[in-house]
Parts: sequence; C-alpha cells; structure tokens
Amino acid sequence: MYEYEECKELSLPGLRHAIARLEGKKVPPFKAGARESEGGTVVPEQEIGSLLEGVTGNVTFCVRDNMRPEFITIDVNDSGDIVASFFLPCEMEHPSDVIKIVSPHLAVRGARLIRCRYWDEPGPKMPPGWDFDLLLPRNRGTLSGVHELAVVLARTLSLPPNTSMDAEVVASLCHGAPESLVGLEEPDWLEVKSQGYDLDSMKDKIELAQDVSRFANSEKGGILAVGYRTKKNRNGELISKCTPVHEGFAQVARYRATIDSRIFPPIDGLVIRASPHNGGWVLTVFVPSQAEENKPFLVHGAIAGGKVEGAFISIVRRRGEASIPITGPAIHSMLSAGRSILHGKRLGP
Repeated sequence: MYEYEECKELSLPGLRHAIARLEGKKVPPFKAGARESEGGTVVPEQEIGSLLEGVTGNVTFCVRDNMRPEFITIDVNDSGDIVASFFLPCEMEHPSDVIKIVSPHLAVRGARLIRCRYWDEPGPKMPPGWDFDLLLPRNRGTLSGVHELAVVLARTLSLPPNTSMDAEVVASLCHGAPESLVGLEEPDWLEVKSQGYDLDSMKDKIELAQDVSRFANSEKGGILAVGYRTKKNRNGELISKCTPVHEGFAQVARYRATIDSRIFPPIDGLVIRASPHNGGWVLTVFVPSQAEENKPFLVHGAIAGGKVEGAFISIVRRRGEASIPITGPAIHSMLSAGRSILHGKRLGP
C-alpha cells in the first residue's frame, strides 16, 4: 500500500516500468498503434481475458481526501499494458447505463473500459457500487490524472438518473469534478474562458458585464465558466481542457461588485462561485432565467471599434454560440410596450 499524495505526480510510463521491475516482468517498449489507439471505449469481450493476464493488484495507492475512490490500483499485465482498478459507489444496476455515462469521459482521456462489475454488498459499511478495470495509455499521463478521471466518473455516476446537462448541473460539476466538462460541446447556455478577467482593466470590466448580461437577456439564462479552453469541431466549440486560473483572476467579491455596478437592473438569483483545482481556480457565474418584464438588461459601458466607451450603454443577448446586439427597432418596441402598459394602468380604475 502506498500513499497517493506522495506518488500522485508519478508518470504512467514511469509507473509501468517500476511495477514491471517489482513483479519481475519483461515489459516490451511502447509502440505506436498499441491497444489504446484502437477504436471504441469498451474492450471487446474476447479481449478481456488477455488484458487481465498477469494483473495481481499488488500496487495500490490509498487516497485520503474523503472522496471516492478510497483506493486506486495500478497494474501492468503480461503484455505491458497499464490497467487501473477502483471501486465507485453507485446505485445504478444496469451495465449499459453505466457504460453510457462513463464512455465520453474515457474517450477524451484515451482510456478504455475492460470491465465493470456490480456489487450490492461490497463490504461492511460500504454502499453498493461498481468495480472498474480500465486500460490506460502507456505513453502519457500521471497517477493524479487517473485519480482525476475516477473522481469525474464518481461525480457523474452520482447524478440522479436521466439528468440532462443544463446550467445548474454544469455549475455543480465545475466545483465537484471540473474535468468532467472536458469533451462537452459548448451549448448556447454555456460560455467558457481560458483566462480570467483583469478587473483592474475597464475593458475587461465591460466585457465581463456584457458576457453575463447576454445570458440575462436570453430566454433560459446560462453559465459563464472561467478556467476552460475550447477547440473548434464540426459542430462549433468543444471544451478541450481544464485550465485553472490564478487566484487573482477568480475573486468572487470583485466579480460580483463589477457585475452589480455595471448591469441594470440587478440580476435575480445570480450565483458566483470559485473552487481551487490543480494549483489554480475555477470560477463560475450562474445566471438563472430572468423575468421578461426586467429585460433588457443594460450594461454601463461599451466597446466600439476596439475602443472602450465608458459612458455608453450597451445591450447584448446570446443566440446560439454567438452574441448579437439588440437592435434599435427592438429597443424601441420594448420601450413602446412599456409605455403602453404604464398608460393602460393609468387609465384603469
């Protein structure tokens, strides 16, 4: 038994060779086109036996952070593949449901599911759950990456059945398992930023207010998440990496003060949170759906032609992945509607 905290930065290639020497195995060198590059995230049933040959469970790391899993076992099989094993509590009993949930997270990290086994009575004071055996990439990654993947799987498996991704679920995942967003296509209610806002800069203050007001002016609200990078794919933007920011760019009080001072009227139900992760911070601004009578939300300040115009008023809303300004006719229509309502009230009893 080894302490995870003392070993978490060990590389998987290094662990592969160390475990092989410990168990007296001859490990072939890594070759391009090895098993982990083969298609699919679930190993075919006929390959399971060969992948588990020589797996002994001798090298186990104890995790003492009060999060599941409590133990992670790393093995090297007779073919030189790296196999990780751990137990995760979960009341879901059907393998197909479990595989559907874990597959996207395995795919984005280059791992494959060898097998998963359900235990309704795993041990004293232990809840029901699943034993996982995963095939890991031989040529990259660290032990901390394996732990991170296990935490992501534990967090997503703990969500209520048939939970669909929405802003509230994403906000929860950002502060419980930030890496679980990797691989998610950026929907219209989510915007991620790889760098935080410099709130000593007028330009960044206005950009933050505009980014938040876009969701307030939309039909269903949304979430702004700071600490993620995206890359383009055929459908738009895909979250490709969690990139925690420096603590100075994730100060909740300053974000709230900037938003409150630059957006009118105040946004109801605004929730701003920041959580430490991998030596940095992930911050989220959750904007629930707003009452139509409070729209449009105005931003004090504008950026026109690359110039900061602090005295201007800007109004923006989000459509799909793009942000578009609210047009003059639309603003006039809203003002006219408001005047009509007020006029009607005055004429009433």
